[in-house]
Amino acid sequence: MLGERQKAAATEVALWWDGMRHGEIGSQAILIAAPSGWGRSTVLDQLPEIINGTAGPIGLEVRINARSLPDEPGRQALALRDRLLGPELRGQAAALLCRRQLRGAPRLGIGSLLLAGMAGTISLLAAGLAAAAAGGVPDDDGPASENSASARAARVVAAVSASAPTLVVIDDADYLELGLGVSMIENLIDHDDSRVLVVAAVDLGSDIAAALTSRARYGPTAGRVHRADADPRMGYQSRADLVGELSPHLTAAQARELARQSRTFAEIFAAARSEPLP
Repeated sequence: MLGERQKAAATEVALWWDGMRHGEIGSQAILIAAPSGWGRSTVLDQLPEIINGTAGPIGLEVRINARSLPDEPGRQALALRDRLLGPELRGQAAALLCRRQLRGAPRLGIGSLLLAGMAGTISLLAAGLAAAAAGGVPDDDGPASENSASARAARVVAAVSASAPTLVVIDDADYLELGLGVSMIENLIDHDDSRVLVVAAVDLGSDIAAALTSRARYGPTAGRVHRADADPRMGYQSRADLVGELSPHLTAAQARELARQSRTFAEIFAAARSEPLP
């Protein structure tokens, strides 16, 4: 159940997925910038269903709630690695490595990702993905470096996505340590042959959004970071409109009362899911 603004943001993301899945564009990062309580988490929760229903199947899905991660950068990098290298993705990566070893020269796309410009990816796979996810690969140059656990894991995701289009959803991305978050997201999207769509919910005035957008003006991620069109207003009239969209069975007086009682869209979403309504 989404309001019109939330549907518009989700539909825009689905269009990006459709273009990426068909190879029309490379990997991308889409930022949903809106204030807390706007319904960002509600959009992210329903996004996989919307994409599968309108833009084609998702090969692999990774979900990260940055608010639940440790604050200390080193521990956060390890936690991100564990989120990225879940059992399903590690299984896909192991199969990919096995096919490469059996066939010799892999097809274009997977080959360029695995063999060119991705230092450490093959060694990470060959060392054993299960060991990597369990803590067997240390950070060599710090949590935000290209050699960190989360950066290497992101490159594995990028390699696997060449054969299994991958959706990476990051809720409350502003809770990521800035350098670590930028490094991880850039390693997910900066390969021409990968098919990763990163969708991150961020605050208005987000530092990580500003850093990603600024760095995407040049270099390997140029043109790969975008802000979804999301109207951030949550005033009384906006809340009343949302009540009408979610609960058309309410009278005008009931809709106005619920709008007055609420402060955010999130409260209205919660009320719309519960019964009875005012």
